[in-house]
Amino acid sequence: MLGKKLYKTSMLNIFRLVILAIVIFFLNDFILDTYTYEKFQAVGRFKILDVFKYHYRYPYEAITFFFLIIVPAIYYAFIRGVRFHEKGFSYNRGMPFMNRSVLYSDIKTYKLLHPNHIITIHTHKGDVYVIADNTVERVIAILDQHHIQGDLARDDYASLITNFRKFIIVVLTFTLVVFVTKKLGFFPR
Repeated sequence: MLGKKLYKTSMLNIFRLVILAIVIFFLNDFILDTYTYEKFQAVGRFKILDVFKYHYRYPYEAITFFFLIIVPAIYYAFIRGVRFHEKGFSYNRGMPFMNRSVLYSDIKTYKLLHPNHIITIHTHKGDVYVIADNTVERVIAILDQHHIQGDLARDDYASLITNFRKFIIVVLTFTLVVFVTKKLGFFPR
């Protein structure tokens, strides 16, 4: 429908570091929590290989950890992104089934928010798409090839900072909620 794929954006490196820190936090909690299990204390010698052997015999928590922490981390850090094609782009809204396709003919203008990392794309319908990439030069080049007018001024940069804060707050809140529900015992052992 949109033609050949030209470019895919990637998550900003700072957000990848935040996700890595969260994964390390939960992995550390997962290993230390394993040491407190009665079944582990009976057979384990408190080594990392013993933790793997224990979860090989009792895989429920390892599977839960994998699907609750590792899979979303890999998806958001490496797979998720905006894909630019010959006739339009596919905007990822967080989950694969929520993607939205936008044709280049529907785009009214774009605006550069950060000199190297973030632009907004405005459509004729009034929709605004924020696109963050480690370098947005390729995205701007694709939009310029389709004769889309753009504004390279940075007047909306202040409101962008609040959007980053919201993202970090959402990620940290989700981390806290998962940690508290785990500690309260909603995930059985």
